[in-house]
Amino acid sequence: PVDCALVLPTLDVLDDQLTFDHVQLRGTLVGAGESVRIQGKASAMVHAHCAKCLEPVSQQVLSDLDETFTKTPNPEDPDQRPLDGYEIQLDDLVSQALLLELPMRFLCKADCEGLCPVCGINRNQQRCTCQEGGPSPFSALSVLLSDDEEV
Repeated sequence: PVDCALVLPTLDVLDDQLTFDHVQLRGTLVGAGESVRIQGKASAMVHAHCAKCLEPVSQQVLSDLDETFTKTPNPEDPDQRPLDGYEIQLDDLVSQALLLELPMRFLCKADCEGLCPVCGINRNQQRCTCQEGGPSPFSALSVLLSDDEEV
């Protein structure tokens, strides 16, 4: 059995700095000949920013792990990782597994109203009197939709 806490570095993902706290790996290590297989679950608290209002957001992320480390990896099998000596580096393995489980974008709440595009005020905290219905830079394209000509 394996039960360990890890420290992962801050990662830059889509121009957002993600930090990880309470990174935990629980599972089993099974050695067989020249290979070691690790199966288990990785978990972490991820800190990011809301995609709409830029407020800090924290979310628990869980990931299943099933990886094989071997001294002579098969180049045709991308699931095998190289085993060098008697140590397995779990940081990269856990980091990659957690990154695959991240949401497409972090939101502070499902109905986040975001920032006003005119004055930049956080609409979740205050209301503004800005008028958003100004001229669109794409209004010239509406002519193409109203004409009966083929494009």
